[in-house]
Amino acid sequence: MYDLRQFFPTLYLLTFLGFSGFALATQAAGLWLLSTALLALNGWLLHLGRFRPLPRLVANVLTLLATAYMLRMVWQAGQTPILAIGNFLVLLQLVKLYEQRGNRDYAQVLVLSLLLMVASAISTASLWFGLLLILYLLISLYCCLLFHLKVETEAARLASSAPAEKFNPATLRQEQRFLHRSMRRLTALVALVSIAMAVGVFLFFPRGSGAGMLGQMQQFRASQALTGFSDSVSFQQIARIGQNNQIVAHVYMWKNERPAGGTEPLLLRGSVLDIYDGADESGQGSWQWFRSATFDDVNYQLDDRETATFPVADHLPHIRQHILLQPTGTSVLFSIPGPISFTNLLPPRTLELRYSRRDQVLRTRQPLTGPLEYEVVSTGQLQPPAPRQQVQNNWRRMLRGMEGVNTRRAVSGIDPQIEQFARRPEVGGSDSKGPLVAQRGKNETPQELDRRIAANFEQYFRRNFSYTLDLTDARRLGEKDPMVSFLYDLKRGHCEYFAGAMTLMCQSLGMQARMVIGFKCDEFNQIGGYYIVRQSHAHAWVEVLTPEGWISFDPTSTRGAPSGLDKSSMLQQVKHLFDFLEQKWASGVVGYDNDNQENLLHNLDAKITNTATSASVKAKALGDWLGNGGGYLLSSSLIGLLIAIFILAALVAVGYFILERWRLRRRAVRIGLESLPESEQLRLARQLGFYDELTRLLARHHIHRAKHLTPREFSRGLDWLPSDVYESIGRLTELFYRIRYSDARLSSAQHRHVQTVINRLAQPLGGLASEHVLHVKE
Repeated sequence: MYDLRQFFPTLYLLTFLGFSGFALATQAAGLWLLSTALLALNGWLLHLGRFRPLPRLVANVLTLLATAYMLRMVWQAGQTPILAIGNFLVLLQLVKLYEQRGNRDYAQVLVLSLLLMVASAISTASLWFGLLLILYLLISLYCCLLFHLKVETEAARLASSAPAEKFNPATLRQEQRFLHRSMRRLTALVALVSIAMAVGVFLFFPRGSGAGMLGQMQQFRASQALTGFSDSVSFQQIARIGQNNQIVAHVYMWKNERPAGGTEPLLLRGSVLDIYDGADESGQGSWQWFRSATFDDVNYQLDDRETATFPVADHLPHIRQHILLQPTGTSVLFSIPGPISFTNLLPPRTLELRYSRRDQVLRTRQPLTGPLEYEVVSTGQLQPPAPRQQVQNNWRRMLRGMEGVNTRRAVSGIDPQIEQFARRPEVGGSDSKGPLVAQRGKNETPQELDRRIAANFEQYFRRNFSYTLDLTDARRLGEKDPMVSFLYDLKRGHCEYFAGAMTLMCQSLGMQARMVIGFKCDEFNQIGGYYIVRQSHAHAWVEVLTPEGWISFDPTSTRGAPSGLDKSSMLQQVKHLFDFLEQKWASGVVGYDNDNQENLLHNLDAKITNTATSASVKAKALGDWLGNGGGYLLSSSLIGLLIAIFILAALVAVGYFILERWRLRRRAVRIGLESLPESEQLRLARQLGFYDELTRLLARHHIHRAKHLTPREFSRGLDWLPSDVYESIGRLTELFYRIRYSDARLSSAQHRHVQTVINRLAQPLGGLASEHVLHVKE
């Protein structure tokens, strides 16, 4: 009985949104292209009438293959179960689309699409996905209602004894026209009720501390693991990370509990590498940096809101960082140098923290496969060094504990050309006593010159070398040490080359030096008041031990370095606005828990209390004011207010009067009264408004009255319409003549009755104009 042509477009749109949501959540562009292409092909075949369903046997075989593929992804490829299930649901939907024969298959596609969006929601906290999910839920509600009507319509048609072609076409078109309106209203009503209930459940029944099935099932993955942050780093790894613009962390910062940030770059320490594995006697080597074995790591088991403290001098400043770290695939935690304390802020996970007292590096025992929220209080400076003899003993002990690294080369295997380069007077610097490097060899306390020599190294690199990520021509150097090639041949490279070369130059002279890998970020979001740390901010620098402690040096040249976007550009501001909204979405919606609920209720209670207090204070002040003679002023002000309201009402009335006369004149022209006097035009336009509505109703259905036809001739030419419609139009036309050419007038009740007749007349006209167009000739 109902022609539900909207069901199939809505079903395909819903399936497309499901595929897009899963691709957005998992960043699987290839799977999205494949699924949308097959979906479009299926719809095209169905539209042309060339679609032939897959045999059941073929569909079952494809389903079994999809199941085997999912199991392989989980067991062999190490894919998380939720993501593997999502891929399986995508494949299963495609099978069902090409197998569709009846309502059962359509229902299965709907259910699978909903399950796919659930799997996507568990896998991401993206704001874009949240907006897509809201759109998906509204369209899915409308699609489910259409599907229900489709099923009921087919059941009623089968139960009816009359075939479908025996039904009155006018009745079918009438019901179809009003079905769309009813469906939209029903969808809007159900959506509003559902949204209200969802908001109530969301506010008053939070996710607790992340417990429950959803909290346990939630899976995340890093789009690209930060392979440059580990205990062994090969060359070019930091450069590869730096070419990715994905966000790694958001950092809020306070200095002595005052918001800080935006005025200077943020330097976050990550990994510390101090041993270089160069080539052996045969010229073979891996050209890697290693982190030496540590013997003074301290392990902590931190529950929710639990804090670990580290010893530090009391007189140093305190810099508090609130860090929202995304999954990195590594165990490295980032912070400003000199950590004092660490607090775990992500319930309900127990964090296994490792702190190295030697290099003051923070790590977890397991790689981060999910987001982490924590606070670190730092001094901005590394701890003062131990006595020199103790440092030397620790250094020897560290080398003895190295496994898998050529210890001889770690001590004395630095290429002699690197030491020769470091001993150049123009590189290490000179004073009145001669080259500083030569003086260091004769001085009893060489560390006094270490800082000056390191500073000269830093300045030499900045002045004479250039920054670049393009080292394609470095391949022709063959098995030559990359550090030697950088110093003598290339004289250009990225931060990893600068920091590595300076570290080796310092170590070749017997100085205590190490390379640090972290992030140097200068992108500050003014809207949210936090730093945005991206993978492209990955950086390497050098730390050298001096009598004042470990001092940081950044030898990377700024010549050729990317300037980045203008921080005041419109594009950058739009990016920061969206990042702020996504951050609030992740923390306020996705991460809504008991603490958020308590804060919300506390703020609401505080606002209500403040409002009540303010109202009582204002009421008391008003009483005092009236008692002190303010009544006269109040009466004067009240009179002025009433006069202003009266003037405004008069202006509104005049405007309405002018607008109404303009509308009546336009109506008089449409129904052919322009030749009458103005007063008569206005009177008849008010009385004959029903006929104007009738002609406009017919015009909406492509039934137009030619200007040379009289109203009676026009109505008699509509004999092709259904008899009840034709008779109603004829009676309204006769009423038009009675009022137009006599003194007959319609009362208010009669006006309402005529309007009801026109409203009823609109129903059977639905769809007629698409099949018939009136052509009346003289």
